Amino acid sequence: MKLAHFSDIHVTHFPLAGGLRLKRLAAVASYSLMGRGQHFRGSDERIGRLLASVDAQGVDHALCTGDLTGVSSKAEFAEVARLFGPRLRQPERYTCIPGNHDRYVRGAEGLFEKHFSTLSEGGRFPFVKQVGALSIVAIDVTRPTGLVDSSGLCGEQQRAALLDILTDPSLRQRFVVLALHYGLLRAEGQRDRRNHGLRDDLEVMALIDRADVSLDLVLHGHMHRPYVVKTKRRTIINAGSATDLHVKRFGYHVYDIDADAHRVRIQRFGWNGSDYAPVPDSPLNQELVTRVA
Repeated sequence: MKLAHFSDIHVTHFPLAGGLRLKRLAAVASYSLMGRGQHFRGSDERIGRLLASVDAQGVDHALCTGDLTGVSSKAEFAEVARLFGPRLRQPERYTCIPGNHDRYVRGAEGLFEKHFSTLSEGGRFPFVKQVGALSIVAIDVTRPTGLVDSSGLCGEQQRAALLDILTDPSLRQRFVVLALHYGLLRAEGQRDRRNHGLRDDLEVMALIDRADVSLDLVLHGHMHRPYVVKTKRRTIINAGSATDLHVKRFGYHVYDIDADAHRVRIQRFGWNGSDYAPVPDSPLNQELVTRVA
């Protein structure tokens, strides 16, 4: 099976176009003075090329791990939904979960669900989507936060539901992917900052590292440079941003999955200035065993 994975595509409009809220007002500084507007200049066009490239790979499924928008405005959501087009009616081919920028401010509640509920099992988390021999388990760890906080939270209730899913005997013989927006570890293997990462990261890592859990890969975004890292028992892959102009060879991954052997081969696709193409010399191109006995 082949699974495409991309993240942090960020349709980005001028922050105050979404309405006058304190956090969006603060985002003007990031957009205008700190370069974020330049990072995602023309992202709409790259998203169109990205989706066409993903479709051209003949993958069995494609997963987006969040941050479809810049500041969760109605206009940004409408634009990214327009770019997805008929794919919004193809949940058998696409899965999308929200990122923290899609819950950027209070008052944006429901906008992700309005446009992308068809690709997120109605927006009810956690959920499991079966695609051939692949099981995609998705959780929502995003929430609106304060002015200088972009952290996430899985929460006790969702962790309990996740544990029930991952210890279900029906998953033992399947290739299981856990999708979330936030990373559990940074590229060097350390925890993320408290105001940027997952607040209950230690609890989630303890859960996925249990011996009775069936899990092959943890896939996420949030941090814009891609990497592969491991916990005690699990492989974590960050696809990075698929559109950030300030990231070298930004792009997406295609995973060639051998479900019976619990192996995966990663292929990196990167932006070459006009389109997305394979990156044959990427250090991310690896073959991994994904289950620890």
